[in-house]
Amino acid sequence: MKSHRYHSHATSPGIAIAPAYCLKRTTPTPPRYWILDRDVEQEVQRFVAALKRSREQLVRVEAKMCRIQGYDQLKIIESQRLFLQDEMLTKSTMETIRQGRINAEWALDKTLVQLKLSFLNVPEGHFRDRYQDIEYAGRRLMDNLLGGGGLSTSELPEGECVIFVHDLSPAEVANFPRDRVAGIVMEVGGETSHTAIIARALAIPAILGVKEEILQHVTDGETVIVDGVKGLVVLSPQKVELAQYRTIKQKYADLERLLMQDIHLPAKTRDGFSIRLEANIELIDEIPSLLQHGAEGVGLYRTEYLFLNRMDFPSEEEQFENYRTVLSRLGSRTVTIRTLDLGGDKMAFGQQEYEEQANPALGLRAIRLCLRERSLLIAQLRALLRASTAGKLRILVPLVSQVDEIHQVLKILNSVKKDLKKEKIPFRDDVPVGIMIEVPSAAMMAAEFAQLVDFFSIGTNDLLQYGLAIDRGNELVSHFFSPYEPAVIRLVHIAVEAARKAKIPVTVCGEMAGDPFAIAFLLGLDLEALSMNPVSIPRAKKIIRSLSREEAQKLLHEVLTLPSAHEIEKHLHRKLQKLHLDRHGLFPL
Repeated sequence: MKSHRYHSHATSPGIAIAPAYCLKRTTPTPPRYWILDRDVEQEVQRFVAALKRSREQLVRVEAKMCRIQGYDQLKIIESQRLFLQDEMLTKSTMETIRQGRINAEWALDKTLVQLKLSFLNVPEGHFRDRYQDIEYAGRRLMDNLLGGGGLSTSELPEGECVIFVHDLSPAEVANFPRDRVAGIVMEVGGETSHTAIIARALAIPAILGVKEEILQHVTDGETVIVDGVKGLVVLSPQKVELAQYRTIKQKYADLERLLMQDIHLPAKTRDGFSIRLEANIELIDEIPSLLQHGAEGVGLYRTEYLFLNRMDFPSEEEQFENYRTVLSRLGSRTVTIRTLDLGGDKMAFGQQEYEEQANPALGLRAIRLCLRERSLLIAQLRALLRASTAGKLRILVPLVSQVDEIHQVLKILNSVKKDLKKEKIPFRDDVPVGIMIEVPSAAMMAAEFAQLVDFFSIGTNDLLQYGLAIDRGNELVSHFFSPYEPAVIRLVHIAVEAARKAKIPVTVCGEMAGDPFAIAFLLGLDLEALSMNPVSIPRAKKIIRSLSREEAQKLLHEVLTLPSAHEIEKHLHRKLQKLHLDRHGLFPL
């Protein structure tokens, strides 16, 4: 059988080698019929019973996550459960049954269609991944109305298999028998989707968003490889490649065990240079995971997830409770909380007037949106300052592109402080304020910004996107998206040099921070910290402890002279092999 290869974004790391199994949904088309007046309340009660079953199922999934992980992603499952209590779903469906004299399935379908209408013009990306959670909850409810349906896992083959499926909800992934699912391949979704987060939490190698109609080409039972590090699916691999990947898989498993044994050791180079390793998170439920993997703090806490998947914006009080919980649970560790980064590919309910921007990534998003809708920023700053007494807070402002923007933010912050003092509400007056360097203008103006703020955090993902004019969500150009692009490395270098002269600390918090090759030259910069996905921390620590600062600085100097990403990657591979880092299995083959 001929081998076929499919690429997508790496979603959940790990290697899976197992027979393929195509999982198909069995949900029939919802029936549509009118009902008699005397049957209306009976139909409403049938809908209510399906709601109750759906909620109970999700409660059981949450309990299973607790038992399996110990550091569950409860909020992800909870968001679906809360949607099943929302009046826009429940009350609207019951009113449609009563007023239209139609069956519950038809009424539910009408309600879901109405809810989706407001999202027809929303661009693909992060927000659509979040909106899928609503769709998943509606699908579960419809399955229960129909008396079952959904995905059938009873037919899974004996032993492990790689699941191939068009789409899975987070709850469906959490409900899989873990000992029988070696990996997951989905046609939809992305690395920031809730389904991806659950797959990572359960340590299931997964690749989402695989195009080219892979389900039409895979056959049940054929051997497949899922490389969750490279984002690669191989159908019917050749014998040589299969043997190579079996070796890689064993090395990967051995290395993971080895790395976790050394998690208590400091992130210190051979010649004594220390750097702090922190975690990027978006949910409170990720805190146990970051502690387990040795994070020394939170380098990036994304707050926009408080605003997504809901029908209204969170109140100041709700935000305060969330931030206080994060800070108190991290104790003496530094927690860098980013102000709202809505817009672009992350839209919330109530932002319809901004949905139809021609170039949303270049439009009204992040701090631009907050300076236009100042009540959002004021409420968030009040909540952050009030929570600051609970821990070691830093406030991070995203997508700053002009000096005037940070002047405005600092003016608003000072006004908020004055109001809190008048109201005799306690807060820390010395909370550091920093900006994200994620657009070229910020990097080029870093010397000026460094005179105004307390720290820099370099977001290499957006710096790549804006620096190279590449839409990272566009599969037609995503292959240009490389962390070794010399233009971006030079922008990083400019920003760090400006910070060094101003004597303010710098953190790198994009994907580059957790990339094994990139870490080797980032150590040559004057960085205070690297912030990454928690599961990347043990590997990063091993690399740091294997290098000297002198070697990293020499490597950085060499990298800055090379003209292409390909040449930089090749040079890094050659140099690191000479330093014998390859014997640790730290880099994917």
